[in-house]
Amino acid sequence: MIDYKRLIEDVWEAGGKAYLVGGWVRDRLLGRPSEDIDIEVIGIERGKLEEILKGYGRYYRCGKAYEIYILAHKVEISFIEGDIELGEAAMRRDFTINALYYDPRDEKVFDCCGGKKDLEEGILRYIDRKNFLEDPIRIVRGAELSSRLGFEISDDLLALMYENRELLRDAASERFVEEFRKIYLLSEKPSRAFEIMNGTGTLEMILPEIIGLKDIIQDEIYHPEGDVYTHILMMMDILPLEERSMDIFWSIIYHDVGKAETWPDFRGHAKRSKEIFLEEGQRLIKDKKLIKRVAGLIEYHEEPLKFLIEGFDRIKVKRLAVKVDIEGLLKLYRCDVLGRGRKENNQELETIEAIKTIYEEVKEELKPIVRGRDLIEWGAGDRERFSEILEILYEAQLDEKIKDIEEAKVFYLRKIKV
Repeated sequence: MIDYKRLIEDVWEAGGKAYLVGGWVRDRLLGRPSEDIDIEVIGIERGKLEEILKGYGRYYRCGKAYEIYILAHKVEISFIEGDIELGEAAMRRDFTINALYYDPRDEKVFDCCGGKKDLEEGILRYIDRKNFLEDPIRIVRGAELSSRLGFEISDDLLALMYENRELLRDAASERFVEEFRKIYLLSEKPSRAFEIMNGTGTLEMILPEIIGLKDIIQDEIYHPEGDVYTHILMMMDILPLEERSMDIFWSIIYHDVGKAETWPDFRGHAKRSKEIFLEEGQRLIKDKKLIKRVAGLIEYHEEPLKFLIEGFDRIKVKRLAVKVDIEGLLKLYRCDVLGRGRKENNQELETIEAIKTIYEEVKEELKPIVRGRDLIEWGAGDRERFSEILEILYEAQLDEKIKDIEEAKVFYLRKIKV
């Protein structure tokens, strides 16, 4: 944990000014817990600031319009080298409620833009039009903050977001991903942010493939909520915050996108949805492991429903578990079931619990019993066939034809070794 109070004191002692600012101050005044630590440093030479930062851990610089330092991957430090007044510095920030400064030395809050009043009234306003638009990602952040805090957005800000939505085309993809992360992991009702982005035309700039799903009407018996877009928004709000993760978020976004091309019977939509995700989603997501997890969840998101219709047992659950993260899949399926207008969902929810129970029983049995060294010990000389043999043995293990190393050896000697 960075001793930010000591860091601020070090800046003052070096002849600069430093304040806590932004989310930390805002959330403190709202009585909310906050993990964000944002510091603004004014009126100190860059070299002196960097020398101070070295004493608190590793840091790096990022940003173009507004350069910031990231210290120890946690603390964001905005830096103004010139010695300007606090009111002038505040004009560079995005929203009035984020332009509140706090000096921990005497526990004093400085309000230069009417942020306290807007906090009390629960409204989001921008400070300066020109400065706001210097960083277009603030257009999305308006929707994110409104959703997370439950604040209304001023008419002027809504108009600004709509009129300048095209600026988002040039914003870096990782900036969108970070805002989506906050929307889904920090907001009780993420759909609110998406409704705002839809209303201001910003969603079309970021996720154009989702907008087209408004026209895809589903079976009214299973999906009385109507179109696929509405279904996706309903799914976002289902899980409690502690159960959410970004693989679930992206799976919700893309799991039914293939329905646009497979309408009206939607056959094969899961496979097509996975393909579209791999084609389109990678322009936003750079984490290859996350992409792989999401692709799996999308591909197999109909499997719990098939289990309900066709029946299932330990072997079926095992075979599914080696293809996809079952715990994540069941979360996604719960969102799918509850994120629609049907009132009767007992069978689906009971199926989720039944699959979960079996998975808990068998998950320790998924680790392969046989390894390459066992084949060597058994006298398997053709190493080029090892992968093939191990795969055959693992299939037999999943089918519960072998349950331990001795049974595996017998199976190998009788049915595989030539």
